[in-house]
Amino acid sequence: MVVASTVAGQARDAVRDVRYAPAPNWVIAPPEASDAPLPPGAPMRIVYVDQQVRLVPGGSESYEAYRFKVLAPEALAVGNVTVAWSPGSDVLTVHRLQIIRDGKPIDVLATQKFAILQRESNLEQSMLDGQLTAALQASGLQVGDELDFAFTRISRDAAWGERPQGGMQFPIMGMRGAWRWRLVEPDGQRVVVKTIGDLPAPVVTQAGALTDRRYTLSDPASAVLPEQAPPRFAVTRVVQFSGYDDWRTVSRTFAPLYTRATTLSAGSPVKQEAARIAAETSDPARRIEAALRVAEDRIRYVYVGLDGGNYRPATADETWQRRFGDCKAKTALLIALLRELGIAAEPVLVSSNGGDGIDERLPTPGAFDHIIVRATAGGASYWLDATRLGDRHLADLPPPASRWGLALRDDGAPLEALPATPPRLPDRIEAIDIDASAGFDKPGAYRAQHVLRGDEIFTIRAQLAGLADADAQRAVAAYWRQQLPDVEPATTTWKFDDDNRLLVLAMTGTGKVEWEGDAKQGRTHYVYYGGYPPPNELKRPKDQPQDAPWATDYPSFTCYSATVKVPAADKGFRWSFSSKPVDRTLGGVTYWRIATFEHDVVHVTRTRRTDVREISATQARQLNDAIAGFDNNKAYVFESRDKPTVDVAAPGSDFGNFAAFAGPNPPCQRPVHAAAVSK
Repeated sequence: MVVASTVAGQARDAVRDVRYAPAPNWVIAPPEASDAPLPPGAPMRIVYVDQQVRLVPGGSESYEAYRFKVLAPEALAVGNVTVAWSPGSDVLTVHRLQIIRDGKPIDVLATQKFAILQRESNLEQSMLDGQLTAALQASGLQVGDELDFAFTRISRDAAWGERPQGGMQFPIMGMRGAWRWRLVEPDGQRVVVKTIGDLPAPVVTQAGALTDRRYTLSDPASAVLPEQAPPRFAVTRVVQFSGYDDWRTVSRTFAPLYTRATTLSAGSPVKQEAARIAAETSDPARRIEAALRVAEDRIRYVYVGLDGGNYRPATADETWQRRFGDCKAKTALLIALLRELGIAAEPVLVSSNGGDGIDERLPTPGAFDHIIVRATAGGASYWLDATRLGDRHLADLPPPASRWGLALRDDGAPLEALPATPPRLPDRIEAIDIDASAGFDKPGAYRAQHVLRGDEIFTIRAQLAGLADADAQRAVAAYWRQQLPDVEPATTTWKFDDDNRLLVLAMTGTGKVEWEGDAKQGRTHYVYYGGYPPPNELKRPKDQPQDAPWATDYPSFTCYSATVKVPAADKGFRWSFSSKPVDRTLGGVTYWRIATFEHDVVHVTRTRRTDVREISATQARQLNDAIAGFDNNKAYVFESRDKPTVDVAAPGSDFGNFAAFAGPNPPCQRPVHAAAVSK
């Protein structure tokens, strides 16, 4: 689901043409221009940027204007004037486009008019939004000119009760110029206004039945933002308005859309599909998995934002007939299926980019851009995203990416924090097996395997499956040459495991095995993946807030495993091995390493898993203090004249078993350890 930051609504009459007219009489003169000196070499002066919004019965009018002065050739691109609108809900009127040269206006619209384009710029992502773009290349613009443009976009509320919402973010970088946002609110059109950040207090006036709020910012300095902080800290200098009293109101307003969309007709084929699933299993968990598979695999994803579809879902029956739909349509279909199967399910609005800070802003549906399903069975909740592919097992579903969710219920629901649970399975596993037993001066026999679980595996599968077998093998071989430059692949394979939602790339080949030392001093081999890079120090410049938390790379989880069979030791030497087990959590990241050496074979497995979305400033200081003592030593096998050091293998460890690493429960997350024992 894609939502707009301004009011969007259901179509009444699609207006596909640009209108031309003077500015409406409620619009006031632009803000006073700044005359502050520009930095040397500045390519452009921003004279002003102005947005004025008037709430009217059934919608809003948004007047936008800007005036820029071109100071260098690289700023001439401002003459490429474009503005987008949704013809089903908006009316676009252009008021002026003029070039100011030596203080005299040149009316561009006297000789040029806007061309109308329907570009569908996100078509490659299967998104149809129906937006139109008015485009014009202002003829004659040259260095020293000013470009002055103004238009109004009239937006209408949807018939099903949508309320006004919108706002503006002022510059957070230091810039010369004047910015203004104005809201004209009639009595009876109650909205709440909120600011975030260091904006000056508004000038509020009352003129009859109208309340007029004006926020003006001139020549702003850069806002001081803490580096590597969670995204909410970058949301500043924002003014926002909303016609929703609270999150429960948002929930209640949109719930009827999904009530209608999930209601099946008497002879609905969706009911027949539910009956098929019910006949196959009575287990609620298996029924959920089967319904999710139907919504993911049999309904292709196409975002449809046409004719008010920005918020309104297609019905489950429509989606089944079309065999395509966006997140709204797929959610409605999945809920209809689940309810037919006796599974409690509800739609939940979420943010695909995490939604950090939603709880600190005004309640609006525009805070969300996606919708998923919460299904409940056996006292457990499952978060189902029908726009994904390949989900087969409830236990393997990832936690929601969004920090916040809003269930849509007829009686309303509060905003709720969604769980952040450590990932259960690695999204990337790299395993390598080296047989160096032929000798120190001989090439080693390599086996390598990479197991990928992220969403990118479907793109990779499509690319490889679309090639002739010989070409696919060459593509995989090129991948391995990039990953292991010193190894020449002899055989390559790739396999897509549909049941476990993973892609396995494998290779056998020969290559150089790195040894340090010689027959006199003894040899040493540092094992692939044997060491941990220490975490980076978390420090900010002194002018930034020191108490802000730090964002992590949650939910990253990677696993690396290496096996090396060493050759016979040189005369007078014995093999020894050095590696300490690791099992610690630092800065929200869990580090785990297990290593063994027996029967002339080294095994090392290490993982790095990020468990939380952010850590506090105190935790960051603790991490910094621990870096000096962090065990980032490499695992290595070496020749020694002393008694050998032998590691005892942990019971149940499954090192060197490639099938285990590509299976549903790889040994990467097994809580087993090996202790180094010297003899």
